[in-house]
Amino acid sequence: METARELILGVSGASGTRLALRALALFTESPEIDLVHLVVSRRALLVARDEVSHGIQTAADLVAAAGLAPETVGRVRIHPPEAVGAPIASGSYRTLGMAVLPCSAGTLASIANGLSRGLLQRAADVCLKERRRLVLGLRETPLSAVHAENILRATRAGAVVAPPVPAFYAVVTLDEAIDAYLARVADLLSVSVPAADYRWKGAP
Repeated sequence: METARELILGVSGASGTRLALRALALFTESPEIDLVHLVVSRRALLVARDEVSHGIQTAADLVAAAGLAPETVGRVRIHPPEAVGAPIASGSYRTLGMAVLPCSAGTLASIANGLSRGLLQRAADVCLKERRRLVLGLRETPLSAVHAENILRATRAGAVVAPPVPAFYAVVTLDEAIDAYLARVADLLSVSVPAADYRWKGAP
């Protein structure tokens, strides 16, 4: 059986649009990923307008803002957030897994409690039930007891909750911090991306 070389990227309505834009660039440039299924929530577009450009009205605009190379743009397949009949909504459609970048506390709560409010949550639910890797880049601080309980519930269900915490030992700029974080996300998904190597090498 041929190994799936497709990855799902969900973008929810939390601060951190730059994470999604850079993830799109790195994932589409990866030699191990043929196709990125992109699901962008309506609230994510609202956040993107505030953080990136007021001209971002659609998921296609978000892809354009990522500045992908012409040869990699075709590796992105956009799915409307309400398209629960999309292939990634079925467990019979094989993928490498899914990352939600950024992941809002509300999206975490939906995933942790099996509430498929749309395609993003349904695709995440599919990854859990099919035992595929699901990485949630939770963007929230400080955390309430409710958040902590949802993190525990999602983790017990099989997700990896990986907040975008900077690798302070290895980075100086925000761009470096984003790349270092996304390289770790790629590690969790068992794929390689063309980012600099920020791995800890040990104390001198």
